[in-house]
Amino acid sequence: MILIDIFLIVFIISAFSFCIFVIKYLKRIFEDKNAIRKDIHMLVEKTIPILSNLKDITQRVNRIISEAEGYWEEINISIRNLREKILKFSSGEKSRDAQKQISEIRKNLRSITKGISGFWIEYKRK
Repeated sequence: MILIDIFLIVFIISAFSFCIFVIKYLKRIFEDKNAIRKDIHMLVEKTIPILSNLKDITQRVNRIISEAEGYWEEINISIRNLREKILKFSSGEKSRDAQKQISEIRKNLRSITKGISGFWIEYKRK
């Protein structure tokens, strides 16, 4: 019986020390869990202002981009209009028509000056 009593005492002591070990281990796990929860909470508190600033920046960038697109569209329309005017101005047909008109005006002016000079010469003779 003494041997059984000794084993029983050793078993009770080992069970008691195991319980103490489990309690300390669980306490450490809960402390680590609370520390992690505090770190996550602090991370969330710090990221919320950053996210709101990022939202503001995104809205500003979107506004600037939409304004730039509007300006770009106006510039594009102006470039198209200018290109069309240049093409109309530099087209061969219109310049040929203008040259024909100018040459006809010169011919008419020469004829008029010859007629006036002939008239003047005849007028002076009489």
